[in-house]
Amino acid sequence: MKAIERKQRIALTVGGNSFAKALERWSSLLLIIAVLVVWEAAVRFFDVPRFLLPTPSEIVQLTIDEWSLIQMHSLATIWAILTGYLAAVAFALGISALMIRFPLFERLIMPIFVGLQSVPKIAIAPLILVWVGAGAGSKIVVVMSIAFFPIVINTMAGFKEVDRGLADVFRSVAATERQMLLRLRMPYAVPYIFAGLRIGTTLAVLGAIVAEWLAASNGLGYLVLSGSFNFNTARSFAAIIALAIIGTAFFNAMSWLERRISWRTGINDSTSQV
Repeated sequence: MKAIERKQRIALTVGGNSFAKALERWSSLLLIIAVLVVWEAAVRFFDVPRFLLPTPSEIVQLTIDEWSLIQMHSLATIWAILTGYLAAVAFALGISALMIRFPLFERLIMPIFVGLQSVPKIAIAPLILVWVGAGAGSKIVVVMSIAFFPIVINTMAGFKEVDRGLADVFRSVAATERQMLLRLRMPYAVPYIFAGLRIGTTLAVLGAIVAEWLAASNGLGYLVLSGSFNFNTARSFAAIIALAIIGTAFFNAMSWLERRISWRTGINDSTSQV
C-alpha cells in the first residue's frame, strides 16, 4: 500500500509540475486573450465611440479587409528597419574595434556619442531630413542613429572584459592587435554584443517609425498617422499591432541567432526571449 501511495504522490507531483510549466508557457497568451475579451466587452457595454476606441473584432475585420494595404506598408517598414539596423551594426562594430585599438580615440569620440544619444531623436530627425532628404535614405540614417549606441556600449564592455592573463599570453607570443581582436576579444564579447543587438532591434523599429512620422508616404508609421487624421482608429490599431509583431519577431530572431553561434554554453539570459 505504501508503495502504491508513493507512486500516486509521485504521479500527482509530476502532473502538477507539468500543469505549472504549461500554464507558465501559455500565461502570456492567456493574459492577452483575457485583455481582449475585457476590451471587447467594455467598449460594447459602455458604447464607446468607435473613432475613440474600436473593438478588437473590428480591428481584426479591418485587417482582413485591408490586408493588401497593411502588407505593402509593412514591407516598406521592414526594409527600412533591416537596412538601417545592418548599417548600425556595421558602424558600431567598426568604431568599437577602433576605440579598443586606440584608447585616445575612445576618449575623444565616446563623449560625443553620449551627448548625441542624450538628445531626443525626434529633435535630430528633422535635421537628417534636411541633410539627406525625404525618402529611404533618411529612414536608414534615422534608424542607424538610434540603434547603434547600445551596440557600441555593449561591444566595448565585452572587449574590456577579456581576462588579463590571456591577454598577457597573447602579447608574450607577439600576437598582433588583429589577432587579439579576432581570436581573443571577439569571442569574449559575443554575449555582450548580442545583448546590444537585441536592444538595437527594438530601437531600430522606433527609428523607422520616427522617420515615417516626420516625412514618408509609406510605412506603418505613416499608416498610423493617416488613420488618426482620418478618424480611422481601427486602421491605426492594426498598424500598431503589425509593428508589435515585427518588433517581437525581430527580437526573437536575434535571440535565436545568438543561441546558434554563441561560443559560450549555459548562458541563461532572461531577456533573450519574448
